[in-house]
Amino acid sequence: MLGVPTCRTTVSSVALLDLRYSYSRLPGSCIPKPRPILSYGNGISFRTTSRHYTTQTNPTNSPASSSSRPGFFSRLIPSGPSSTASSFRKIVALAKPERKPLTTAVGLLLMSSAVTMSIPFTIGKLIDFFSSANPQIPLGLSTWQASGALLFLFSAGAAANAGRTYLMRMSGQRIVARLREQTYSAALRQEVEFVERGEGDVLSRLSVDTTIVGESVTQNLSDGLRAVVMSFAGLGAMFYLSPTLTTLMLCVVPPVSFGVVFYGRYLKRLSNRTQEAMGEMSKHATESLSALRTVQAYNAQSQEQQKFHERVVHVLNLAKKEAVASGIFFGSTGWSGNVTILALLGYGGSLVSQGEITVGDLTSLLLYTVYVGSGLQMLTSFFSSIMRGIGAGNRVFELLGREPAIPTDTGVILDPARRGPVRFERVGFEYPSRRGVEILKDFNLEIGVGESVAIVGTSGSGKSSIQSLLLRYYDPVQGKVTFDGQDIRELRVDSWRNAIGIVPQDPVLFTGTIASNIAFGNPTATREQIESAAREANCEFVWGMPKGFDTEIGRLSLSGGQRQRLAIARALLKNPAILALDEATSALDANSENRVNDAVDKILRKRQTTCLFVAHRLSTIARAERIVVLEGGRITESGTYRQLVTDPASRFRALMAEQLHAANTQHAPPPSSSSSSPSPPPAESRETTLETAETVTEKDEAEEGGAEEDAANAKEKEKEEVVRKNSSP
Repeated sequence: MLGVPTCRTTVSSVALLDLRYSYSRLPGSCIPKPRPILSYGNGISFRTTSRHYTTQTNPTNSPASSSSRPGFFSRLIPSGPSSTASSFRKIVALAKPERKPLTTAVGLLLMSSAVTMSIPFTIGKLIDFFSSANPQIPLGLSTWQASGALLFLFSAGAAANAGRTYLMRMSGQRIVARLREQTYSAALRQEVEFVERGEGDVLSRLSVDTTIVGESVTQNLSDGLRAVVMSFAGLGAMFYLSPTLTTLMLCVVPPVSFGVVFYGRYLKRLSNRTQEAMGEMSKHATESLSALRTVQAYNAQSQEQQKFHERVVHVLNLAKKEAVASGIFFGSTGWSGNVTILALLGYGGSLVSQGEITVGDLTSLLLYTVYVGSGLQMLTSFFSSIMRGIGAGNRVFELLGREPAIPTDTGVILDPARRGPVRFERVGFEYPSRRGVEILKDFNLEIGVGESVAIVGTSGSGKSSIQSLLLRYYDPVQGKVTFDGQDIRELRVDSWRNAIGIVPQDPVLFTGTIASNIAFGNPTATREQIESAAREANCEFVWGMPKGFDTEIGRLSLSGGQRQRLAIARALLKNPAILALDEATSALDANSENRVNDAVDKILRKRQTTCLFVAHRLSTIARAERIVVLEGGRITESGTYRQLVTDPASRFRALMAEQLHAANTQHAPPPSSSSSSPSPPPAESRETTLETAETVTEKDEAEEGGAEEDAANAKEKEKEEVVRKNSSP
C-alpha cells in the first residue's frame, strides 16, 4: 500500500508562526528553523539538519574566509546537504521498494551483457579459424554443433535482455506512480497561498519532473550499469589480447572523463532552469485555459497566445543551449574515438606483420574498442540523464520536504459536537504576497452560538479575508481567532475545518454525480443523508433530473442558483457548527436568490448553527440578527438591521442607499425627451429608494409573521363558499 507522507515536528505551530512573522520584516536575516523528518510508507525517509546562516555583509574580512574558500575539485563535486550526491541518494532511495525486480533485472543485465561481450572474441576466433591452414574447433565440436551452441547462447542473451527491459520499465512506472502520489499529497498539505501562487509549477513537478526522476532511477540506471559492464569487460578482454594496444587506447580516456564532468555539471544547471521555465509555461497555460470564457469574451486569444509564445521561446532557447553543448561534447568524443581506432589500426597492423598478434586478435581488439567506446558514450548519456534527473528531483524533493506554513497534522482534535462563540481578538492581517499592505487592523468581533452576523462594507475592505482567517487559509500576523475560548491555531486544521460549512460566491462542482458533489469531503454519507441535505437546501430540481442524484455533471453543468443550493447542501451535510456564506447570492437572479434565501432561512430558524454572512444584497443582509460595517480593516458600527437603517447618521444606511440607488439607476428606463419634470437630487433619490427598501423588508417580515393568519382566513373563505353553494337553488 502506498504510504501517505507525514510530517512530525516538536515545535509549536504558534511559536513558529510568531518567529516567521517577526523575522520576515528583517531584510537579509535568516533564522535556523527546525527541520522535520519526512517519512514515507515505502521506507523512504529524508532527514534534513538545521542550517545556520550568517548576515555578515563583508565575509572577505573574516579570518576564516580564506580557509573556507572552495577549491577546484570542491567546485567540480559540491558537498553538503543540497549536493548532487545527496540528491542522487534520494533518487536511488526511491528504488528500495523495487529491490526484488530490480535485482532480477540486474542479473539478467549481466547475463545479456556477457553474451554481447563474447561476440567480438567469437568473431576473432572465426576469422583465425577460416584463415588457418589446419582449423580446429575447441572441445572437438563440429561446425554444426558450434553453430547451434552460438545460436542458443545468443537466444538466451536476447531473452535476458527482454526480461531486463520489462522489469526495468515496470519498476520505473511503479516508482513514478508512488512519487506522483507523494508529490500530490505534499501539494495538498501546503497552504493555499503557495499552491495558488504557482499552480502551473506544481503541476509541472507533478507530471514532468516525476517522470524524469522515475526514468533516471530505472531505465537510465539500467543503461548505466550496462555501459559499465561493457566498458570493464571490454577493457579486460583487450588487455588479454594485447596490453600494448590497450594502453595506447587508454591515453584518450582522461581528457574525455574531464569533459564528462564539466558537461554533466553544466547540464544539471541548465536542466534546473529548463524545468523552471516549463513550470512557468504550464502555469500560464493553466490560467488561460481555466479562464477560457473570459479570454474568448474579450477576444484576447492572440494576446494570450503571444504570452505563451514568449514562454515557449524561452524554453526553446534553453533547449538550444543544451543542444549546442551536447553537439560539441558528443562531436569531440566521437572524433577522439575515431582517431583512437585509426591509431590502433595502424599500430596493430605493424604488430600483425611482425607476427606478435593474429588478424583475428586485431579484429577482436578493434571490435572491443568500438564496444568500449560505445560503453563510454552510454556512460556519458547516463551521466547527463542522471544530472537531468537530479535537477528534476531537486524540484520534487523541495516540494516533498517543504514545511507548510500552516501545519495540517498537529494540534488538538476538535470534538464535532463542541459548540462555542467565535472571537476575533485584535486581529491584524496582511497577505504574504503583499507584505506591508494591512487588510485588517485591530479587528475585534464576537459571534455567539447560533447567532447570525452579516459583514457589510465596500469592496476591498477585508470581508472575504475574515472568512479566509476563519478557515485558516491564512493565519493573522497579530492577534488571534478563538473558538469556545481556544485559539484555533491550537486545533488540528482538518478537524477545525470539519466544523465549518462554506458557501463561496462561485461554488466549485467536480466531475461526477450530483450525489458525489453533495457528499464531497464526506465519503461515508448515506443516500438518505444526501437527500435530506438537498431537501433542506431547496434542491428540488435534482428530483427532476433524468437520473436524479446519479446524474453526471461537470464544473459548469448547472445554473448559478442550482450550484449555490448544491453548495449549501454540501455544507449542511457536514452538520457544521459554523456556516460561512461569501456573497452567496450576489450573482443570482431574483428567483434563484429567493430559493437560496429560503434555504438560509431554514438554517437560521433552527438557531443551531453560527452563521457568518459576507454580502451586498439587502435581502440577505436583512436576515442576519446583527450587522457589522467594516471600513478600513476595522468595524465602524454594529447593530440590528432596524437599528442601523433607521439611524440617519448610520454608515450602513449610507452604503445601502448608494447601492440601491446605483441598482435603480442601472435598471431605470432612459428619460423621455418630452418630459420637462426635473429629476430628484441624488440624496433625495437615495433616501426614497431606501424607504422603499424598508417597506419591502417590513412586508417580508409581516408575511412570515402572518402566515398562520392567512391560512386561517383561507379556510374560513372556503367554508363560506361551501355554505353559499349549498344554500343556492
